[in-house]
Amino acid sequence: MKVIDVQTQMTTEKGAMFSKDLKDFFEVTFKTTIPYYQTEDEMINVFREAGVKVVFCVPEPQNFDQMAQTGDYMAKLKSDYPDVVYGSWAPYNFAKFTDIDKYVVELEKYIDKAKSFGVFYYGAATGVPANDKRFLPIYQLCNDKKVPIKISVGHTAMGAGTPGGSGIRLGTERPIPNVDDVAAQFPELNIIAAHCPWPFHSEMISVLVHKANVYNEVHGWMPKYFPEELKKEINSRCKTKIMFGSDYPFFSFDRIIKGWEDEGYKPEVLENVFYKNAERVFGIEY
Repeated sequence: MKVIDVQTQMTTEKGAMFSKDLKDFFEVTFKTTIPYYQTEDEMINVFREAGVKVVFCVPEPQNFDQMAQTGDYMAKLKSDYPDVVYGSWAPYNFAKFTDIDKYVVELEKYIDKAKSFGVFYYGAATGVPANDKRFLPIYQLCNDKKVPIKISVGHTAMGAGTPGGSGIRLGTERPIPNVDDVAAQFPELNIIAAHCPWPFHSEMISVLVHKANVYNEVHGWMPKYFPEELKKEINSRCKTKIMFGSDYPFFSFDRIIKGWEDEGYKPEVLENVFYKNAERVFGIEY
């Protein structure tokens, strides 16, 4: 079956998201091997062999020059491998990019240059929820550019099992009010909640049912571990709202695609999850 993966990480030296310490932590957590570093051709061949087209997450830039360089890199990947690379999520560094007006200018350049989608905001990493009024100019730009954004939700592996969770606060990951507020303020902005939303899955279902402009890609968990309430809604009220995210290289494509197929979802539901919902939201064809 066709697959569009809206949560894929790169394994090239320029695209790798993690330091060695974080790489080692995630390898232990997910019981996997992260193949740092591959060449661009080696990485792309993994996706081709799996029959997957991807939207990349990108490393967090430390300054605007680095953000521009990342934009150049993503534009080249999209140009060199159009059969595999749909695009990327635009980066944001909360600690470094405190001048929001300046960031909005650079973000517009990035979206245009890299032909990317909108910003991917990960509140757990900053301690600031996505509905903070400081981010309104960012969302307004993405709304004006007609590009979707991603906002993280649910329990996160970052800091899990460490004292104090390494300072990570899970309250930023609640769909209500954090995603719901943004969706209400920007009804024409497509918002993709990122991650399996447990333990806030009931809130996520409520937002998906209530807000026509909100979707959920459920990366980070094998489908068999999804809460039963979420599984039921994927097969019914939320069948046009859920998208596939592999979180590769934490999960291999063979493993997670089979995991979806083994759950007994209706064929039309799997088609929606694997590619049709993404096509609809992104305005693209496979």
